[in-house]
Amino acid sequence: MPLDRELFEVSKILLAESDSEKTAEIVLQRLAETTGADRGFVVVREDGTFEQKLGVRYDRERVSPPERRFSRTLVREAIQTQAPVYVPNLLEDPRFAAGESAQALGPCSILVVPLRHAGEVYGAVYLDRRQAGGFGEDERNFARDLAEVAGLLLLRALERDALEQRNRSLERDLFSQHRFEGIVTRHPKMLQLLELVAQVADSDSTVLVLGETGTGKELIARALHVNSRRRSRPFVTLHCSALPATLLEAELFGHVAGAFTDARRERGGRIAAADGGTLFLDEVGEIPLETQAKLLRFLQFGEIQRIGSDRVEKVDVRIVAATHRDLRRLRQEGKLREDLYFRLRVLDLTLPPLRERKSDVLVLADSFLRRHWRRPGETPRWTPAAERALLAWDYPGNVRELSHLVERVCLLARGPELGLDLFPPEVVIAVAAVTATGAGTPAWSDLTSENLQLAKDAAAAEVERRFLHELMARSEGNVSRAARASGMHRSFLQKLLARHHLGSGAWVADGGGEA
Repeated sequence: MPLDRELFEVSKILLAESDSEKTAEIVLQRLAETTGADRGFVVVREDGTFEQKLGVRYDRERVSPPERRFSRTLVREAIQTQAPVYVPNLLEDPRFAAGESAQALGPCSILVVPLRHAGEVYGAVYLDRRQAGGFGEDERNFARDLAEVAGLLLLRALERDALEQRNRSLERDLFSQHRFEGIVTRHPKMLQLLELVAQVADSDSTVLVLGETGTGKELIARALHVNSRRRSRPFVTLHCSALPATLLEAELFGHVAGAFTDARRERGGRIAAADGGTLFLDEVGEIPLETQAKLLRFLQFGEIQRIGSDRVEKVDVRIVAATHRDLRRLRQEGKLREDLYFRLRVLDLTLPPLRERKSDVLVLADSFLRRHWRRPGETPRWTPAAERALLAWDYPGNVRELSHLVERVCLLARGPELGLDLFPPEVVIAVAAVTATGAGTPAWSDLTSENLQLAKDAAAAEVERRFLHELMARSEGNVSRAARASGMHRSFLQKLLARHHLGSGAWVADGGGEA
């Protein structure tokens, strides 16, 4: 392909590519393939030194340590002059032949092209080639033009690379200096949240943890406790939505003997049990209005009064509250006291849903796999199709749903290879929908056997679901009649209905015998 046509084709690809890391790979690969380079990487000036970034190798042999070296002198010259620098043979150039790096690199051709954005040079693309003949003029012009086109995109790739390095450093520091048992993450949003948890953990202020069901709000509450000076004192949990109003007040504040029916003996409440430690109030938005007033008094003055008692007790408890509900709306609807709302929101921490931190999905899945795998001597592994399915699903139940999915896979697995056949049908169907366009035609991103099997499984599950819908509609929802009409055993049909979430009340079973 002519080089101007090649440049046009690469430019189109770059404009369509949204992934900055993929952009860098495309640029370096096309440069190496078109110019015949053995190595290609980006060099960036940082704090007076030159650092190798985004490196991609194209030769077939293993890298030896000397080959990872490059000529900093040539990089410096390209950045300072803002022009390409070309050396046909490093060992024959009198300027460099005696240098240490030249001796280490040996006979090779080197081409260094500056990278610009907004009129400033921030780095260079470094290419070298060991074949005779070096880089021709057309190849050098192509490298220069492509570097001009890709300057901004490569800068974004470098910035992303730097951000990932900072996140890895933050992750190491956070998890080495603080205790975050049960929390598995590498996502920037979560790392920033954990950094804030570490910062405020030793405070006595009330913290409100917000997030959808299954995002791990209790784990954050425990992290606040174990990283505080209260860690040696109790961590007490109360799920506010699990109790009616009368019992909830007694659970919170305690009661004396005879305070109400069945109160046969005196009992301290959860607040008293957490004295010196932390009380975690899960689903705090479910607390009835009549109980909210007493809770507010405790939050303001640190005092509790047991039901049926005239005595006021002083306690030292740090409150961490959590909810998946919109407390502002509850306040507007009159279901949450305004003064309690503001008292709870001294500091709020919002957990992102799993669909917004997809880079954590495989990390979490592997963590759950280690927890749930019960087959000694085998190392479980996801098939490529299974990994794509894990990443494609949106997890309405968040991390808890992913944990249950992995547990299911471990229970059903008959060997160490974990494929789509072990996944819930709704996940398989949804993955097929993600990779489909128009009237269900697969959008083949990669023509692989795994993708073909993925499409087959998804199509079969969808056909099965539609068949069951039509069968039950014609049988007027009667399971026994549907079993007789289809020639299926009634219990087998019920299993199919349950698999597609079409059983248990969706259709009527008349108990009229088996087919």
